[in-house]
Amino acid sequence: MKENGNVLIEDLGSYNGVRVNGEKITGRTRIKEGDLVEIGDYDLGIQGKIDAPTMTPAAGSARPPTIPPGAVKAARPATLPPQPVTSPALAIPEPMEKTVPRAEKPAPPLMTPNPSAGGATAIIRVSDIGKAAPQVEVRDLERSQMPRLVGLAGPFRGKEFYLMRTEVKFGRTDENDIVADHQSVSRAHARFVLDEGQWKVIDNKSANGVRVNGDEYAISSLKPGDVVELGHLKFRFCGPGEKFSPPPEKGEDGAQKGVTTAELIAGAQGRQASTPAGRKSGAARTVLISVGVVAVVGAAAFFATRSRKPARPEEATGEDAVKAGDALFKQHKYLAAMEMYEKAGNSPAPNRKKTVEEAQGEEAYNSLRAAIAADDGDKARTLFDRCAADSTYWCRQAQEQGDQVRSAYAKTHLAQANAFKSAGKLDGCLTEASNVLAFDAANAQAQALQSECRPKETKAEAAREEGSAPKERETKAARLAQSSSNKLVGRDFAGAVKDAQAALAQTPKDKNTLMLSYRSLGYGYAYLNDKDNAVKWLEKYLPYCSNDCDQVQTFIGK
Repeated sequence: MKENGNVLIEDLGSYNGVRVNGEKITGRTRIKEGDLVEIGDYDLGIQGKIDAPTMTPAAGSARPPTIPPGAVKAARPATLPPQPVTSPALAIPEPMEKTVPRAEKPAPPLMTPNPSAGGATAIIRVSDIGKAAPQVEVRDLERSQMPRLVGLAGPFRGKEFYLMRTEVKFGRTDENDIVADHQSVSRAHARFVLDEGQWKVIDNKSANGVRVNGDEYAISSLKPGDVVELGHLKFRFCGPGEKFSPPPEKGEDGAQKGVTTAELIAGAQGRQASTPAGRKSGAARTVLISVGVVAVVGAAAFFATRSRKPARPEEATGEDAVKAGDALFKQHKYLAAMEMYEKAGNSPAPNRKKTVEEAQGEEAYNSLRAAIAADDGDKARTLFDRCAADSTYWCRQAQEQGDQVRSAYAKTHLAQANAFKSAGKLDGCLTEASNVLAFDAANAQAQALQSECRPKETKAEAAREEGSAPKERETKAARLAQSSSNKLVGRDFAGAVKDAQAALAQTPKDKNTLMLSYRSLGYGYAYLNDKDNAVKWLEKYLPYCSNDCDQVQTFIGK
């Protein structure tokens, strides 16, 4: 309905209710361009300019419209991470969204209908996930309720991944439910969620995005038959119990590829077992005939080449060296591959240039592992920082060593800090403790040393500051709390924790200051991989929470 220039929506007692931007409404609610309205199984995107009211409502007219939930922007992160991000302090964050130049014309609508989703809505901008991404209770599904993803091409072709819970995480690292170790896949690439009976795929701000039937989305509903692309990997979404196997791949000339010798030997039995009963004998004959052909060809090749032995890799030259190098390249053994390409001389080697770049990353990774093993914290951190700006395969693997690097670095500098403390050199002790905290803000030993080694005059200044007027301390606490919240949104988690701690040191009484500080500490420690402190501060934040109460409780419960 439209009233005084405002567009309102009201739930007339429906069974499933009405939601605006993910929040269930209880009365008449004003909606505006860009809002997401959920009515039953349908998601509606509000498009078109809505004129502002031009007349003053008469006395006794209907009450003014309520502000739609989520319309007031708060300086808080959109979602609490299901698990902390690995080494966020140094690793370059993967792109969150594409930067769009500011334009004078109205912004495009947030939502675009996804034809494949049966009329449901798909969000096309990653920045809009915060207010529309569903938060579901994670529970196991019965086998008869599980859909699955079937690989359509590439290294995962034919592989099946069941969605066994109401929320399934997909990414490159081991903390995900479905692990796809592929360079186009981000560490935490996407989530599949069952939201009120509808499966949806949600992009976790991945580098290469999520596509459904060729179109890129941040959130999209799914139905059986949809083709989902995660990075450069392509899967078919199959409903529970749906029978599907990928069609034969086509060769360069468009003809279907035949079964390779390796597939025939390794997989004939498995394919035969899945063949309908009426075709078993035909399949068996095909296998026997193919094996016979392979045997004949293999025998001919043997007798044709028995007079010469194949060159060993270390003895290979020319084209043989290129082939050996290519095989090592595929195994990510770039240093060894580079040696083979050098033996190839002037023989064409398309992977030669890329191998040189990748070999540098492999060398850095090997040196990093050696530095960690030798407790050489400074060298480990230097190599870790160097790899943070490098996208080679082994430097990406190096970023997974963040915890070990922090531990080695802290061990080195805490030993130096304690040595300075024992010698009465408090400045040196303070410097070393600060070095550790700059790299690992949650390190308790460094925090304690920083307090113990603070010069007396600094302690006196702190004491005088403690004795300052309560109003001044409240003002300072409020400023620090807001700064911590801003840093949290900017993904400066260590800075957010530091400012929040400084705010609480002023012993504030203001509820908003306490709320911002508790939230920054809870979220900040969660991202810094300090689960104990995260839970401690999130429990303090819980009485003050608003839109994120459910996800905070879920995180604490985990």
